[in-house]
Amino acid sequence: MSKKTLNTLIAGVIGSGKSYLENLIIQDVRGRSDVQMVLIDPKHVELYEYKADPTCLWYADEEEAIYDTLCKVYDLMNARYATMQAVGLKDSQEPDVIVFVDEMAFLMQSSYRKEYVRMMNQITLLGRAAGIHLILCTQVSTQDVIPACIRDNMQNVVCLRQRDAGKYRYLLGSAPGRLPMYGYGYLLTPDMARPEKVKAEDIWKKIGG
Repeated sequence: MSKKTLNTLIAGVIGSGKSYLENLIIQDVRGRSDVQMVLIDPKHVELYEYKADPTCLWYADEEEAIYDTLCKVYDLMNARYATMQAVGLKDSQEPDVIVFVDEMAFLMQSSYRKEYVRMMNQITLLGRAAGIHLILCTQVSTQDVIPACIRDNMQNVVCLRQRDAGKYRYLLGSAPGRLPMYGYGYLLTPDMARPEKVKAEDIWKKIGG
């Protein structure tokens, strides 16, 4: 994990392997001195076991706490840019902060939806140099859950099994083929001309930095 890390969207239906992949990434992050985690856990159970990990900067599972936490992430990004400007740096020297959002659909059904979209859009646009990165997971792969202004700035897209070809097209720009229920995903990164079918356990090796 480094400043080269890019924002990543992980989308797939229930049972397609999102939690497996998310846990692979977290296991890679845990215990590192150069990375901190922010865990957004609307379901209260997916990320709870990592709440007390020394690498966890903030954990939130209730709506008000989730909103406050994303505000803190947004403010942290802006504070880092102010520091970088003051000392003449192009990249932050602080530890990377990886924000895991376990279920985007919950955030997009919230009364804070407009603010969430605004903050996440800004983080995807500006966060890289400040060392702030988003890893967004969702079961629902529709435009109301993954607004285009966020989707288009997620440099890595991991498309696990979808319900229909339209979902693949929305996420990948094409419908390369139906995936089995578990174990594979289509990966699209900035250096790929077209989506590549990859085993789930190999996806993070390709994008982890």
